[in-house]
Amino acid sequence: MEKAKDSLPTTGDPVPSQGTINPVDETGGSASDEKKAKKGCDFWFTFSSLVLTAFLSALEGSVVSTALPTIARALEASENYVWVVNVYYLSKYETWLTYLLRFSSAAFQPIYGQLADLWGRRWLTIGAVVIFTVGSGICGGATSIDMLIGGRAIQGLGSAGINMLVELILCDLLPLRERGQFFGIIFMFVILGSVIGPFLGGILVDRVSWRWVFYINIPFSGVCVVLLFFFLHIKNAGTGNFIDKVKRIDFFGNFLLAASVGSCLFALTYGDTRYPFSDTRIIVSLVLGLLGHVAFMFFEASPWCKEPVMPMVLFKNRTSAGAYIATFLQTLVSFWVLYFLPLYFQSTQLVSATRSGVMLLPFSVVYALSSLAGGALTTKLGRFRNIHFASFALMTIGMGTLTILNRSTSLAVIVVLEMIVALAIGVPTANLLTAIQAALPDELNALSTGTFAFLRSVGTIWGVSIPAAIFNNRFDQLLPELSDPTAVRALQRGGAYQQATSEFVDSFPSDVRDVIISIYERSLERVWQIGIVFAGVGFLVIFLERDLKLGTQKKTEDIEINDIPQTAADNSASRPNTINDTASQAPILKQRRSTNQERETV
Repeated sequence: MEKAKDSLPTTGDPVPSQGTINPVDETGGSASDEKKAKKGCDFWFTFSSLVLTAFLSALEGSVVSTALPTIARALEASENYVWVVNVYYLSKYETWLTYLLRFSSAAFQPIYGQLADLWGRRWLTIGAVVIFTVGSGICGGATSIDMLIGGRAIQGLGSAGINMLVELILCDLLPLRERGQFFGIIFMFVILGSVIGPFLGGILVDRVSWRWVFYINIPFSGVCVVLLFFFLHIKNAGTGNFIDKVKRIDFFGNFLLAASVGSCLFALTYGDTRYPFSDTRIIVSLVLGLLGHVAFMFFEASPWCKEPVMPMVLFKNRTSAGAYIATFLQTLVSFWVLYFLPLYFQSTQLVSATRSGVMLLPFSVVYALSSLAGGALTTKLGRFRNIHFASFALMTIGMGTLTILNRSTSLAVIVVLEMIVALAIGVPTANLLTAIQAALPDELNALSTGTFAFLRSVGTIWGVSIPAAIFNNRFDQLLPELSDPTAVRALQRGGAYQQATSEFVDSFPSDVRDVIISIYERSLERVWQIGIVFAGVGFLVIFLERDLKLGTQKKTEDIEINDIPQTAADNSASRPNTINDTASQAPILKQRRSTNQERETV
């Protein structure tokens, strides 16, 4: 590795036209990670608003589930009500909404990173919260299912920005070593919002009105907007006028990425359910989606893409590349477990949906607390590689232990296995972004955070779709063992997932019921077995990471200025410290041309 000899100019100096990015003198340019930066009232008000917005976004993703039947009856939605859930996540997860609904535009999560570099974090964040609030109001006041679906799409657009910008603002406000513990707090509230959402939705429907499932966001979002307006003053917008900035947006790259995700999602959602996997529509959709992802990567690296939304420099060193892959796999495994443990509880343990939610609480609680602990541990140790090794090793073992689950497994054993898997999944949640940014210059914070959020979103989609496809395929293979024609018709072609309830299983005679439970047991065993592979790959990927010491080493990898999009470079060069906090806050927000840790080349 070639050592850099010259320092970059500090805040306000122009960005050189060529050369390598080198570290600034950390004693004057950024907060030393050897002692914690002081934080005044403005920081804590801002952080509180970020926590609340992240919580509301997560809450709205799950609160509707228990209210859907009531909403469907009130609006006479019939079979269309499922899109109330789907459109929210599709807009949030980069799917091209016009593919499913008649909308003229779509929400692109990675583009928020590019917009944050062009127009700054402050107004973009306030705008995302306002959009989310407007969507909530439309949903609450909906008089038709079409109006409700439109409101959910708007909510998803705002939520996509909230999830990405919350993390990005923390990167701006905090030195690298301190980010983990604050990310841990954020993710703890995100998990909390996801867990209590169904319970809160049921209470609001029973005690008040289904409309308050959406209206409840409005007063809290209003508080967040006020706090962000008065206390968040990070002026880090790029240079140029409005037209120049619009021209620098990677419209084609975003379209190509969204269309590719949408194509893959169609194949994974309807494969082996509405259509067999051998159906031409499924094959073509999957192939086009995968080829689209390849084309997107080539386009982003090509000279035709002047301002890439996902620059290839993010993947040019082994630490950030490995951490990105680990992010995708960690998210995939977490949703793998989160969606199929309840199915096991209801189809094999034969408990009610409510009881299933209670049985999942140990997983949810440990997941939230371990996320908080993982971030704090990274801050304490100043390293992340060994934490990732231990987490993914335990994750692999934990997925293996789930293969022993059957109808006779005791509650005590179930709780212990849940806690093992939750601990393994939760610990790296809050420090994976730290690992990514440990190997990248701060000019790329916005784009690296946008890519991180996108990979988590894609991991969520695949983390539900892949095990569902495995489960349905295995179930159909074993279905000939079942002799009851009524049960066969109900369970084939994806019906097993939908019919995984104690009421359905108990509706058959004991001999048929035993066969159904046996098929569920073996199908779920296959799901956990394949899950071991994904967790194991995650463990191997950690070998790509370097054991970087956060906040002490001042080595740098050679990253060419030409590799960094001009948007990010301009944004970084013009980023003053402007948060209205105490004077001691200044070191936190001063320009950092490179983070305070060792960086390496591949």
